[in-house]
Amino acid sequence: MSVDLFPRLAPLLPWLPGETLFSLCSRHHRLWGHILSSRSAELLFGGPRLGTQHDLPGGLDQLVRRTAGDFGTAEGLARERTLLQFYRPFLAPLDVDHAVWTMGGNNVTHLKFRMGLLTSRFRANHPLKACRSCMYDDLTEHGWVYWHLGHQYPGVWMCPLHHVPLVISTVKSNSVERFHWHLPSETNLTPAWDSSSDAELIQLSALGELVSALVGYPAADGWLSLDAVQFLVRRQLEARGWITTNGNVRVTVAANDYLNHALALRAPLELAALPRTLTEAKLEVARLLRPIRSGTHPLRLLVAIHWLFGNAKSFIDAHLESLRCAPAMSSEGDTPELPKSQDDRHSRLLQLLREGKSASAAAADVGIDVTTVIAWAAKAGLGIARRPKILKPELRSSLVLDLRNGLDKIDAAGRHGISIETVTRVLQTEIGLHAKWKEVRADKARRTSRELWLALQAKHPIIGIKLLRAMAPAAFSWLYRNDRPWLREHSPIVNVGLGNVRASSVQWDQRDIELSAAVQRVTLKLSQERGGRPLQLWMVYQALPELKPKLRALDRLPLTRRSLEIAVARRKGLGERDLLDQ
Repeated sequence: MSVDLFPRLAPLLPWLPGETLFSLCSRHHRLWGHILSSRSAELLFGGPRLGTQHDLPGGLDQLVRRTAGDFGTAEGLARERTLLQFYRPFLAPLDVDHAVWTMGGNNVTHLKFRMGLLTSRFRANHPLKACRSCMYDDLTEHGWVYWHLGHQYPGVWMCPLHHVPLVISTVKSNSVERFHWHLPSETNLTPAWDSSSDAELIQLSALGELVSALVGYPAADGWLSLDAVQFLVRRQLEARGWITTNGNVRVTVAANDYLNHALALRAPLELAALPRTLTEAKLEVARLLRPIRSGTHPLRLLVAIHWLFGNAKSFIDAHLESLRCAPAMSSEGDTPELPKSQDDRHSRLLQLLREGKSASAAAADVGIDVTTVIAWAAKAGLGIARRPKILKPELRSSLVLDLRNGLDKIDAAGRHGISIETVTRVLQTEIGLHAKWKEVRADKARRTSRELWLALQAKHPIIGIKLLRAMAPAAFSWLYRNDRPWLREHSPIVNVGLGNVRASSVQWDQRDIELSAAVQRVTLKLSQERGGRPLQLWMVYQALPELKPKLRALDRLPLTRRSLEIAVARRKGLGERDLLDQ
């Protein structure tokens, strides 16, 4: 007879003020005393690696079931105890719902890509941050040091309480010990940058205060949408006289001012994507004003708000004023929602819709147009026309066809104007559909991974599998687990020639010299610290975070590539020429 030695996961620790979910789980791991992080992950999430993401974790549904809801609901944990709290104001409500749904499941692999983080120039790895003064206070008051959610927000690099620079953890960043539980410790904390002037620290502190205030503002999801911010940015540029009567932007004047503002914020690596030249500043100012089809990283918007408004209060006042003056100015899905307490018409509208009023009748009663009714209702989670209560036969046939072709459930729900639950129900009730759906999606994943792997080899013909897999870890992992014979047959062939390099506006030679020197400095330091023991690639880019994104361009950085070869090849029985065959 099997005995459940840990039936209730007791004892369970209470939340500490402003604590992240990752921090609470790490404290339980420390309390229970398990040697392996995987054991605590299995107890909490049901799998050896589930839930260990420190920023946007998965497995929340399992966690709630295993803790009987003592930590809260899966939705509450995702929205209030992870970095989704930071991104909610910038994401459309449907995207927030998708993120919550994804984090409830066991696979969050593509979540950051869907949120637009991987395609921006800002980093998406979210290094863990802490304040040494807070650590001392926390240990004195609570008996624990822990991770504060407010410290983890992108753009926050000064402690809002002690006004000192935050330090970053050397683990959980760049995939180092990615499946482990960790709490702040002096042994794994390091300064985020070398030094800054008092003026730069003041600017970073002000930016952090603005970020915290806007993220904590009690508005609906998506109220800081791209369209809403762009509208207010343009109005502020007009107020400063940087837009002519003909509507043209005085780009040089505005860009000069923006550049001076951005240069004071570039010390943290996370903000290094901000412009450093007037040309880059001009491009950024123009980008802030023109229509953008794809999303943009929230940091771009936050820095622009900080530049033009100075503080959160000024921006919020301008935002509220714009809504009061033109409540119906935005189209469906783009209207930044006002808190209910600020707009009686908004509250009245939602009440009428919940009572069963039609959109047109509610619009006439409240005194706004139907488009605004639909936008406000969608943000409040009330279906209007686009979410039919009955799945009609023709709609069901179209949905089944899309699912047979492997369409993602989220995309299917959006395409047909129905809920994800309805899509799931159709998958489960249509005979043979779920198996066919899984088969087609597996084929698509195989084709996508193979194409990416072959494309990388074609683009980087001179590097071996060790560096190549660092460029596409997800594709390599999928092929290794599911298509290993094909992967063996398509291993990269090392070519000592550099080939032709396409012309680029980037000064690759200068970048190569600087990065190669940095790699050599880091290699020397790590070798001394490790007493000559062998180094691995992840150790180098952990100590030099700006290196990892450049691994995709090593064919343009021959000096850096050579420095990496020498660094990683320093082990017994391994020659430098053998490095790229690993």
